Amino acid sequence: MEREKNRRDLYYVDGSVVRRRESAEPERRIDPERAPRKKRKRSPQAITYPKAAVRAEKSLYFDKGYLAVLLIAALIMIASLGVMVFLQGRVDDQERNIRILQYELQELQADNTAYADSLESKYSLDHIYEVATKDLGMVYSQKGQIVYYDRANEDYVKQMRDVPEAK
Repeated sequence: MEREKNRRDLYYVDGSVVRRRESAEPERRIDPERAPRKKRKRSPQAITYPKAAVRAEKSLYFDKGYLAVLLIAALIMIASLGVMVFLQGRVDDQERNIRILQYELQELQADNTAYADSLESKYSLDHIYEVATKDLGMVYSQKGQIVYYDRANEDYVKQMRDVPEAK
């Protein structure tokens, strides 16, 4: 009991800090060879399953195999991260190229529409009729000049002889 009291007296609390008191008597050192060995308390599982206790104790430490698997997993993760970043960069580049090409396509379609509109407005049907009748000497067909043929095949018509004159 007195020994426990001495042990308590070695420490004192100063605020939230526990400090060790300097004692006048020298510290006793116990010789490890003379000291009685304390027996460790074992759990009931350790007593009944000694191999399981040894395995559980070994599992707390890193061994070379575990470290190798851990390193390989870390390398695979880092490599896959690098590949993912690289592929994401390529996807971003492709998306940027797609946007540029879509913009160019819109510009070309707008230009094409403008050219088509200018061509349609350049030549009217009246202008085409005037050129055909006055410059080229064409005339409208008269009644009876148009001859209709029955054809068996709808893909093409093969002319075997001259077209007869209208009666």
